[in-house]
Order: sequence, then C-alpha cells, then structure tokens
Amino acid sequence: MRKISQILLIAIYLFAISCSDDTNTNPQLQESFNFPLAIGNEWEFDFYWLDESYQATGDSLHTDKSTVINKLTYRGKEAYHLDEDMLFNISYLSVDKEAIYGHVEYSDLSSDGKTYFPDEWINLYSFNQNEWQMYKKNISVNEGDYIAEGTFTMTGKKIGKNTTEINGRVLDVYEYMSILVATGTETIGDQTREINQVDTNYFGIADSIGFYYSKSHDYPTEEEPERHGWMKRVGKYTIK
Repeated sequence: MRKISQILLIAIYLFAISCSDDTNTNPQLQESFNFPLAIGNEWEFDFYWLDESYQATGDSLHTDKSTVINKLTYRGKEAYHLDEDMLFNISYLSVDKEAIYGHVEYSDLSSDGKTYFPDEWINLYSFNQNEWQMYKKNISVNEGDYIAEGTFTMTGKKIGKNTTEINGRVLDVYEYMSILVATGTETIGDQTREINQVDTNYFGIADSIGFYYSKSHDYPTEEEPERHGWMKRVGKYTIK
C-alpha cells in the first residue's frame, strides 16, 4: 500500500530538495550573479556520503553527468533541455530576472510521480525573496482500502553567501534550503490518521558555474550507525 509518508520519501529522493504562502519580497534584495545556460554546458556531479559534521567524506562513490543539449521555448519560457536530470529530477531549466526555474519531464514520471509532483515550472531559486514557494500540489488518492487527501508544499529559504575555491577559482556560492511539507489524512481500512511531515534539504549555486551541490542530512540508526546523509557536488564542468 502506498502511504503519504512513503511518497514523501520518494519526493525527497526525486528532488533532493513552511506551508505559509507568505514571502519576503524586497527589491533591495535583488541578487545578481551569472547562472550560465548554453548548449554544450556540462556538469559532473560526484556523490559522497556525509560525516557527523555533514561534510563530504571519503572518495566519490559515483559521478552523474548532465549536459545542455537544446534551447527551446517550453511551457511559455525560454528554456534549456538537459540530456540527464540534474539535481532535482529536472529536465528543463530557465532563468529570468526574478528566479531560476525547473521543469520535470512529466511524461517520464511514474504514476506516483505524476500524482505527487506538479506539471508546471518549479521556482528553484528567487533572486529577490528570502523565502518563497517552490511548488504546491494537492493530493487525492483512492485505491481500494487506501485513501489519502492532503497537500505537498515545498518552500525555499536562503541561508547566506560564502566564497569557495572551486577548481582553482574563488567564487561566490549562494546557499539555501528547501522545506518539503506533507499535510493531510490517510485512511487504511477503517483507520484514519493525520499526516504532518517535514523534510529539509540544502543547496548551493556557484556564480558562473550554476548548481554546485545538493545535500541531504540523515540520522544514524542501530542498523546504520554511520549514516549521516549524502551530497552531490560539482567536480568537473564545462561552461560555454
């Protein structure tokens, strides 16, 4: 049986990404950095486990590569198509003076994915808000003895800016978190319970490179006492 709690884990995995709709918009917060999008741009993301301080540890376990293969108009925006999903199960990226946007390849999602993720542009990063809604999706599932009603809301919240040396270059990295909230009810047979679950993930965007890292914290268990989470971070890259 599918449960909202299980689907929340699917959402966390797919997006590696407060239920309030309030935002803190201020023109003085308008940021300006280069988020490069061009055909031929390529990023290699190395995968690491995290240590108890939530820092990458050990050697990279594997590498994922993502390349911009096409420029097109997609869902009303000038967009760039990726040959492989980048960090958020995203296949299309777009940027304007307000925000960086991403769109999944909706037709390729599983039935669970189509139920729980929006077929619309997701606001991945806002240039002029400290906190913003990334997406919101109403949930309705009725499968025999399993019924679920609720909402998934993902909110972005800025953490700050720091400078980091990346492949010999000292660059500004803009850090933020995504807060995914699942609320609602689920009924299994004649038992109904309230759902209120939250998961937070962390991201960094490097000036003139693009998305630099994605980090998901975890907690040790008796079965896995060394488990602290994972991180994807750019190693090699090519910017046209």
